[in-house]
Amino acid sequence: MGEKADLEKKAIEALQRYREAYAKAEALEQEEAAARQEVYKRLNRFEIAKAKGGAARVKPEVSAADQEAISRLGEIRTALSEATATLDSAFRALAALDEQLGYIPGVSAAGELP
Repeated sequence: MGEKADLEKKAIEALQRYREAYAKAEALEQEEAAARQEVYKRLNRFEIAKAKGGAARVKPEVSAADQEAISRLGEIRTALSEATATLDSAFRALAALDEQLGYIPGVSAAGELP
C-alpha cells in the first residue's frame, strides 16, 4: 500500500474515533444537564422546606436520595471531562492527518464534522 493510501486509512479511522468521541461527549452533556436539573430541583425543595421550618424534619431517605443525586452529577461530570479530553485528542489526530493529506477521505469540502 502506498503512503497516501496508508494516510487515508488512518484518516478514516481517526474520523470514526472522532465521531464516536463526539457522540459520547454529546450524550454525556445531555445526561449532565438532566442530573444538574435534578440536583437543582432537590435543592429548591430543601430551601422551601427550610424556609417553612421543616428542614429539621427531612427524612433520612430523602437526604440519601439528595446525596445520591449530587454524587451522580459528580460522576457524570468526571466522565464528561474524560470524554472531552478524548474528543480533543481525536480532533488533534484528525487535524494532523488533514494537514498531511490536505483533505479527509469521505468528507466533502463543504461537509462539516459533527
